[in-house]
Amino acid sequence: MQGPAQYSWSSDWSFWLSSSTYKYRSEEFKRQFSHLPDSEKLIVDYACALQKDILLQGRLYLSENWLCFHSNIFRWETTISIALKDITFMTKEKTARLIPNAIQIAAKGEKFFFTSFSARDRSYLSIFRLWQNALLHKVEESPSEKQVKKSPLPSSERKPVKLVRSRSLEKSLDLNENENLPEKSSASDSEEAVKETVSENDLYGRLFINRVFHITADKMFEILFTNSHFMQRFLNSRSIVDAVSTPWNRDSSGNQLRTLTYTVTINNPLCGKFTTATEKQILHKQSQKGQSYQVDAEVLTHDVPYHDYFYTVNRYCISRTSSHKCRLRVSAEVKYKKQPWGLVKSVIEKNTWGGIQENFKQLESDLLMEEYAINQSIEDSGKLVALRRRRRTLHRSLAESLPKRSSQHSSGDMGVESQGSIIGRKKDAVSRTTTIIVVMSVFLLVLVLLNVTLFLKLSKIEHAAQSLYHVQLQEESSLNVSPEMVSKEEIPQYDKEQVKHVKGVLRDSIEMLEQLKISLSMLQRSFDHLNRTQSGKTES
Repeated sequence: MQGPAQYSWSSDWSFWLSSSTYKYRSEEFKRQFSHLPDSEKLIVDYACALQKDILLQGRLYLSENWLCFHSNIFRWETTISIALKDITFMTKEKTARLIPNAIQIAAKGEKFFFTSFSARDRSYLSIFRLWQNALLHKVEESPSEKQVKKSPLPSSERKPVKLVRSRSLEKSLDLNENENLPEKSSASDSEEAVKETVSENDLYGRLFINRVFHITADKMFEILFTNSHFMQRFLNSRSIVDAVSTPWNRDSSGNQLRTLTYTVTINNPLCGKFTTATEKQILHKQSQKGQSYQVDAEVLTHDVPYHDYFYTVNRYCISRTSSHKCRLRVSAEVKYKKQPWGLVKSVIEKNTWGGIQENFKQLESDLLMEEYAINQSIEDSGKLVALRRRRRTLHRSLAESLPKRSSQHSSGDMGVESQGSIIGRKKDAVSRTTTIIVVMSVFLLVLVLLNVTLFLKLSKIEHAAQSLYHVQLQEESSLNVSPEMVSKEEIPQYDKEQVKHVKGVLRDSIEMLEQLKISLSMLQRSFDHLNRTQSGKTES
């Protein structure tokens, strides 16, 4: 007979501790942000800091519709409440451009820099999902819902309408779908599910994007596989430059081909700062315009280690789900031209999969923003005035959030026109600087030659003085020893020749000093002229 099972006090203690912590945080959230609706419940909270004039350490609270921050440092309280639907964009950042523990959020033209996250990526993913849900719920509110709220029918008669709405939330979030399209039968739903499973079987490798967008299939193909403004913005955000593409051409097998070349900025110390890449895009002949598109993109990087061993293949599947929606599936696979060693293969796959995942994560985020902008630009006369006013408010927030990306393309057109004048000004400045350097070098060379000549003259003067001194000593000694043996005519004649020689040397030295003075004054004037030109350039 078995005894009673032992009670696990450790599991009960951890459960009690986590539940009490959440209860405490929830009460703290209600107390600090009492202006929020009572229906807002705390979902998750993170310890972080808000970067202002100083670093404000506090806590970030996330509910279904709000992002809140509270800090209390020596009775100095800072409270921020941001509606998730008002957020225009959010990015991962680095503190001091080095530590990857920060998230930047922009809302209503104001940016908030939150740092000191212990798990930045996990926190970013939670905020991003709540933000997308808030945006979808905002677009989801339809006139039929408001009519249900205002209708004087009893609750028993309103229940079927609410059930229909809850069912539509699971299927579609399109504003126009419930107004313009009839409801699909169960048979059509099952047929669509079969088509989606078949298309999933066509994918290979790892699946990175699998989402329904409120964009038509044709528009999605135009966004991703033409020289659209969206792709230009996306390439600029990924630090991809010098992108050149060829038009779509049909080959003998019926498929359409396009080649894209570009330069990628990388941060790998083993292969430099830039690498070139060639992307060959193949549009399969099974694709049907307006219904489905299947594109394979073979990407070859040329300047990375072991680039001759591998290449990547990305498959894009675009399938139409309704008149205003499509599903985008993107998968990728690393293929090898020749089999590398095990260690080399692990290094290749680690770096390649990391880059692919980061690329497609940003692509999905940018597509969501593009979808939101497209939906906001559509104005339907049948919609309610309140919904139109709300759309105009969101359009203004998007216009404030994307000034930099739009300015990049407007400045790109002007940059080509002003590039010639900028290059001309640079050449003129370089030529002036070269001329000044040459003149200064000539003056310095002349000054060196004058100094050498002066040194030689001074050495001659010193030699003449020493020789004259020795001659005088010899004369004095000779006069003292045998004055009668020295003729009186030879001594004055010899003295006159020595004095004349010394005078000539001194005269030459004076002339050389005058020339040195003139050259130094000219050098001083050239320096003054150079200083005036430099000050004029700085003032202009």
